[in-house]
Amino acid sequence: MRICLCSTAFVLISSCLLGQDQWKGDGSSLLANCALAVRIFDGEKMSSADAVDAGTCMGYLWGVHEMDFAVQQWEENQKVKVMRHACVPSNASTAQIVRIVVKYLRDNPKDLNLPAAVLVTDAIRDAFPCK
Repeated sequence: MRICLCSTAFVLISSCLLGQDQWKGDGSSLLANCALAVRIFDGEKMSSADAVDAGTCMGYLWGVHEMDFAVQQWEENQKVKVMRHACVPSNASTAQIVRIVVKYLRDNPKDLNLPAAVLVTDAIRDAFPCK
């Protein structure tokens, strides 16, 4: 999954400036933000505030993916297995990952109260299981 580091910096700076009022860290917040990101990928123009929320989605997904990769590397180094991982192909686009997560969240509304990181991990694992 390739996401520009500058978008991550933008998300972090924007979050600090705007506060975390909209972001609750659960699936509902994630779905709201990622649905905005899908609209951007579809070419829709939106307000700066909505664009920041969409950027929060992309930055969050990148962060969860990076953490999963870091745990994979640690497991290999330590010769242990802690969890099941995603194996995202190098050619997977940001738009594709966001759409996968949005579909997963919409298909599992009963889980929207769960932590966003858990839901992102489950969605990406389901879409790209390691062989």
